[in-house]
Amino acid sequence: MKKTIIAVFSVSLTAGTIYLSYSQLKGFFIKRLIQLWEKTATKQNKQLNGIYIKGELDKLYLWDVKFLITYSQKIMQGVSEKEKEELRSKLKEKQLLEKADLQSLQGIIF
Repeated sequence: MKKTIIAVFSVSLTAGTIYLSYSQLKGFFIKRLIQLWEKTATKQNKQLNGIYIKGELDKLYLWDVKFLITYSQKIMQGVSEKEKEELRSKLKEKQLLEKADLQSLQGIIF
């Protein structure tokens, strides 16, 4: 009986640690992405609702948020039109704009 309790405790402790790490990493990337978008918005004299955008980005998985960071950085660096179209097609393929309501970024990044 003690071995079973120890095994269950170990599994739940491991799962909790993994979830906490995932959650903290995702929060860090979301914060970084919002800062990047706010910087871009201020250059264009626009305002963003960071709290609303954070809530919407929380609906996405970590790998989707990382893709949005990569997408945003490449768009801001001024890549060629061909690369922009490839990135936009990947964005549509992943259906990120349907998973999270990011319409407030339409004129800024998308």
